Amino acid sequence: MHVLRGVIVVFWAAVLLAIFMDLPAPFDRLLLGAGAVVAGLHLLECVGFMVWIRQRGLFHWRDAVLIMIFGVIYLKPRMRGIRRTA
Repeated sequence: MHVLRGVIVVFWAAVLLAIFMDLPAPFDRLLLGAGAVVAGLHLLECVGFMVWIRQRGLFHWRDAVLIMIFGVIYLKPRMRGIRRTA
């Protein structure tokens, strides 16, 4: 799980690099497109799970930021914990 989080951090660093620097021709558009798609999916996850987590516990702004960065990988342990208490 920790390796996957590291890969995700490297991905987002590459997307930020593509935003702020000029990369070679195919990589800049690929990274920006992939970043936009992943950010859109994570936004949908954030909205969907915000409702689900608020019904079962607290949803803090840090949860939203971590969902936007890590997506379901951040949510999996939290979902297990909420299911055990419910």
